[in-house]
Formats: sequence, structure tokens, C-alpha cells
Amino acid sequence: MIERTNVQVFLCMRNPDFKTLILKRSQERGGFWQPITGGIEKGENAYDTIKREVFEETGFQDIEKVYDLNYTFTYKAPISRKWMIDICFGVEIDKIFDVCLSDEHEEYIWCNEKEAKQILNWKYYLLAFDKLLNIIRNDKITTYYKK
Repeated sequence: MIERTNVQVFLCMRNPDFKTLILKRSQERGGFWQPITGGIEKGENAYDTIKREVFEETGFQDIEKVYDLNYTFTYKAPISRKWMIDICFGVEIDKIFDVCLSDEHEEYIWCNEKEAKQILNWKYYLLAFDKLLNIIRNDKITTYYKK
């Protein structure tokens, strides 16, 4: 039984060169690299959660284009032991910005494709990232929301 639904968000810039934001969890929270993630709260839809989580974890507010990656996965969280489902999205931005990290993270990096694949270790992050790259490369962008 699914106990929590999350969004997973790759914040990215396509022009002039592809870059995506990867965050490093604080050591108390595992110390691993990940995209923006967070739980959908009662009364929220996925878009509301994306806006809230992007702001909470980076300080960025100007979300215009959200892409549905058409990819979800379920897993049992290692610490809480809860069954979760993650719904994956991409958010396109116009330019790189200075990230204002929350206490959940201790570091961030704007990566190209190769760098992102080197630091994302969890298979589900890599699969979602590949979905994003495939959508962008083939221009098969399904806009979930456009401001």
C-alpha cells in the first residue's frame, strides 16, 4: 500500500547548453545526490507541489514550463520503511541562478548530461533523467503547465 506520493523534479536549462540542477542531501539525510524531491501534501496537486518544493529547496519561484516525464516508480524508503510512489517532472528555466539551499541539502551543482549521470547513483533517478533527455532530444515535450 502506497503511504506517500512524491514529485521528483529535474530543473534544467536547454540553451545555450544543457544544464540540470542536482542537490546533495545533508549527511543526516543520507549524503547522496538527487534532483528536487518532495511529498504531495493534502489539498495539493502535483503542480502545486512542484512549485512549493522547487522554492523550498532552491529559492527559485519563476516556474513557467513543467514537463511530465510520463514516468513513475514505487519503492520502500530505507529509513522510514514506508512505501512511496514518485511522479517525475522536468522544469525548464531560462538561465542558471544562485541556489538558496534548504537545510535538507548541503551542496548543489549545475551539471551537464555526463556529470549528472556520474553523480546520480540511484537507478530511478537515472531512469527519470534519461526520460527527460529523450523528451528534450526528440522535441517530444508534453507541457504539464505553461505560465
